[in-house]
Amino acid sequence: MKLWLPVLGCMLLALAAGTYGIEFTEFQLYVIIPETREQLDQLHELVKDDNYDFWDVPRLNRKARVMVSHYAESKFEQFLEQHDIEFDPIADNVQQILNKERRSNDAFHKRTKRDVTTQAEVDFDHYWTLDEIYAYVEDLAANNPMVTVFDIGTTPEGRPIKALTISSAGQVSMNRPVVFMDSGIHAREWAGIMSVMYMIQQFVDLPEQYAEQLANTDYVIIPVMNPDGYVYTHEVNRLWRKNRAQNNILCAGVDLNRNFPFKWAFTSNACTNTFAGMEPATEPETQAMMALMEQYKSAMAMYIAVHTHGEMILWPWGYDFIHCDNSEEHDTLGRQARDAIVAVGGDEWTVGNSADVLYKASGATDDYAFNSGARVAFTIELTGGGLEGFDLPASQLGKVTKETMEIFKTFGKYAGTLPLPSSELQ
Repeated sequence: MKLWLPVLGCMLLALAAGTYGIEFTEFQLYVIIPETREQLDQLHELVKDDNYDFWDVPRLNRKARVMVSHYAESKFEQFLEQHDIEFDPIADNVQQILNKERRSNDAFHKRTKRDVTTQAEVDFDHYWTLDEIYAYVEDLAANNPMVTVFDIGTTPEGRPIKALTISSAGQVSMNRPVVFMDSGIHAREWAGIMSVMYMIQQFVDLPEQYAEQLANTDYVIIPVMNPDGYVYTHEVNRLWRKNRAQNNILCAGVDLNRNFPFKWAFTSNACTNTFAGMEPATEPETQAMMALMEQYKSAMAMYIAVHTHGEMILWPWGYDFIHCDNSEEHDTLGRQARDAIVAVGGDEWTVGNSADVLYKASGATDDYAFNSGARVAFTIELTGGGLEGFDLPASQLGKVTKETMEIFKTFGKYAGTLPLPSSELQ
């Protein structure tokens, strides 16, 4: 029985995460606070158990939220008590939290009764749908010579994966540094997508304010790396993380940020949130990004993966507790970006090596990009917010996007000073 119960609990959570029209009425939300390294290590092991959905990465003396099915509550609380980990059950019906967020977004669409399709209509007081994002970038490309939009692949459900370039020269000529960026690889991380959309809007509408970046640097951006998953979070399951590849009759989805071929590692359970796929680079989204990166590889000086949340600026390597050769360069630049956030009234973010600050993760985009030749590669984990759903409330988007822009400005200016990867090989 002791062996059977955890397996059943895992299956229940997995089914809840993959079933059409799921509601999280039977899930509890906890806040936990690890106070010792031993407690933190125990929680990092628990992250691998699909009975528990961690909304925040556990860190010493920091609050982390964990969603647990009512079925697994007793076992979870016993674990916390056994290791003397402070906890507080703060919501016994997660769906109520998600409903509040959905009502806010729905109210916006009812109030406006339009799509975001032109530059004049842009706002950042709601989370944009995929259709709104795609309509906006297509409009930019049609009306601004700095922007080019193109499809780089097709998702398992047949949606286009769009990328765009921003260049003051009109096109990426490969004779100046390229900043390669993506967001939305994890479907539920809406605020990361919106921060990238804010950067795009700022560059295009206010180019004179960002003259230094735009004069010396070109940008290649995938604004929604996981279109199927993103639509699914808007229409069916707000907490969905993976893509929507159908693995088997019970469980859909691959964690795209574990599917890249550099230091890829197999995971046996297709129902887990971090399922890496049966082999490396199996997913069309992964293949599309790899092909795009190969196209701009000779000029790709910097890579930035935008995630939420946790207020962290992370650098390679993530696959093991090993620091990259130019770790000091990464750390110095990361701290400069952190200081820029503080200067505009933001919090002091954590800067450090991915594995040290978080945990080991194989097959991730930042390790892949760095191994592919980017001089510097970062993953940023944006500011979260309260209990208003997985990410922050839409009412806080304006503040977070403006603070995150300070990172993009700092990184972009530095990228413009870097030699091209191709010139370093000569």
